Amino acid sequence: MTASNDATRPRRICVVGPVLPFRGGISHYNSMLFRALKESDVQVSLFSFSRQYPKLLYPGANDRDPSLKGYREPGAQYTIDSINPFTWWKTARSIIRERPDMVVFHWWTVFWAPCFAFMASLLKRHDIRIAIICHNLVDHDSGVLKATISRWVLDMADAYLVHSSEHKNMLLMARPGISVAQHPIPVYGHYPQAGQMLAKRGRLELLFFGFIRPYKGLDILLEAMHQLDDTAIHLTVIGEHWGDPSALLEQLSTFPNVEAHLRYMSDGEAADYFERTDFVVLPYRTATGSAVASVAFHYNKPIIASRTGGLPDVVIDGVTGKLVAPNNPKELADTVRQLDRAQAQRFSDGVRNFKTINDWRSLCDSLLSLEKIHLSEPQLPA
Repeated sequence: MTASNDATRPRRICVVGPVLPFRGGISHYNSMLFRALKESDVQVSLFSFSRQYPKLLYPGANDRDPSLKGYREPGAQYTIDSINPFTWWKTARSIIRERPDMVVFHWWTVFWAPCFAFMASLLKRHDIRIAIICHNLVDHDSGVLKATISRWVLDMADAYLVHSSEHKNMLLMARPGISVAQHPIPVYGHYPQAGQMLAKRGRLELLFFGFIRPYKGLDILLEAMHQLDDTAIHLTVIGEHWGDPSALLEQLSTFPNVEAHLRYMSDGEAADYFERTDFVVLPYRTATGSAVASVAFHYNKPIIASRTGGLPDVVIDGVTGKLVAPNNPKELADTVRQLDRAQAQRFSDGVRNFKTINDWRSLCDSLLSLEKIHLSEPQLPA
């Protein structure tokens, strides 16, 4: 049975990927996307995971949000076990029975290549259109093998949604004529208000937030703080360290103006620190879209970010924050040195304007435009 383009029935979209209570920006993203799609003019279903990562392969303490114990996203079907191919086949068969016009996969790490490629190949045998939301094209710090596997999976798609002009250009260079929609990651509107008002310290508060991995450049930020040598500038570091944190803890202990919480922090607790900060800092070595940027914008906080990947698409220099060269602690230090709270307030106004025109509804429209192209404007061979 093949997907139907019968104009007499509502369009049907199926989404495959993690949702709450799984942790991480992509789970939050997919939950927000699913909710927005349910409010649109399509029928939507979502298939998520009963087990996302085997415990031995997950570097953090737990891949489920402890504050959401027992929670299940309404309408989501938790059917895919990452290490049980029978569940891949069973889920694909369930999707085929729904006769969707388009199935949307999330792509962010090569770990999912066997599962997603297996499912996509079954769907394509039934002429079901495949779209991929590309959070990454290849894994951060990936080698040749991972990059090759990623390209193999990505080539199975009929269309893509990306969050940066860099990724759009890369896909169009690799596959001229392919359908690619681009949209910034919208604000995650589910985050709570601050429960308590933490007092601001010194003349400037900075915040580094999220999983601590080498590509995120925390070491660059700490070197910039060392070069600043200004105890009136305070930095808070929040995030679970992927690996042994002992060396980082020793380094952090040398800074009297750096506050560190090297653990997973609930949304409610994190809200207090986002409320206190003047700037969120993303000193990434490489980047695609950034879920942390979306959280920062939710709290109307401007960003200091590296000029890499998709960050310049949301951090508009002089409007929603400041951009600096990647891997350059001196430039980062010089930029921070010139900022103050009055500038942070002006940038906050730019953030408010930016997020009003880049919401979840407009992202849904971008995604659904890929399905409309299939129905009315078939792609010609390149």
